[in-house]
Amino acid sequence: MASIILPTFEWTQSCEQLSRQLEAEDELLVVCDSEGDPVASADRPEAAELLVAGDPEGCSGKANAVALALEHASQDRIVLTDDDVDRDDDWLATIKRLGEEHGTVTAIPVFVSEEYPFKLLEPLCIVVASLVVDRTSWVTWGGGVTFDRRDIDIEGYIADLRRTISDDALLAEYVDDVVASRELVNEVRVPGGPRATYERLTRFVTIFYRFAPRRTLAIFAVFLAVVVIGTLAPLAVAVGVTALAYDRYRALGVDRRTWLFAAPAAVLAPLLGVAGIVRPTFVWGGRRYRWEETFDVTVLE
Repeated sequence: MASIILPTFEWTQSCEQLSRQLEAEDELLVVCDSEGDPVASADRPEAAELLVAGDPEGCSGKANAVALALEHASQDRIVLTDDDVDRDDDWLATIKRLGEEHGTVTAIPVFVSEEYPFKLLEPLCIVVASLVVDRTSWVTWGGGVTFDRRDIDIEGYIADLRRTISDDALLAEYVDDVVASRELVNEVRVPGGPRATYERLTRFVTIFYRFAPRRTLAIFAVFLAVVVIGTLAPLAVAVGVTALAYDRYRALGVDRRTWLFAAPAAVLAPLLGVAGIVRPTFVWGGRRYRWEETFDVTVLE
């Protein structure tokens, strides 16, 4: 039994996949911003309860939605997910089972696109974002994470959600240990045009920097060193980063050839890192935010 929290603007194929997996005592809390959002008038299953969060003040729309849903959730086992996750037929049963076995469990995201320039940068996301989720015990991914509300300060988590941007980076601050499972490697297809790519990747960097500045700077230093060494031994470095990307793709079962773009992606990584750290605002879900500190968020539009 679980409360599944699904913030969304519209009823997507991913939402439909999830609704078909509900068991009798599960509850699906679908959260939108306003009654004018398409999901509010969509043909949803009876088990999907609609919650209207309203416009966020001092936090992101996603964090605002998750906070409201947590206040309404009736089960102790919580599952947070997104509306763009490609799910197997047993996705929900698997994440609930793993949660009961291990406590806090996160799926591993694989961000892909058929558009450039994001397609060029896929290896960067897999080698950095997917690898960090896979190999550490201090990162959660909001597209697929489960926890027991009795294991955390749930009231504190809800309060902090309403003054920050990232629901998953914040959750990692509230749990003792996170188990990443390769039973749950989820492909997420994203828009890949120039603007969408810039906003998404710099947002990822900004979130990581706000919650883990030292680790972010360490990763930035590694990529900068790779670029510098690459100017001295370009062939060796190109082969090395490409081989690393190929290994990560195979380890996560990603059947794509974009690992061939690993070398140019590594060259662009420091630029995206700098942009994510220093840019004053970013756009997410149609809103522009200014995020000065972890708990200092201004919704600009």
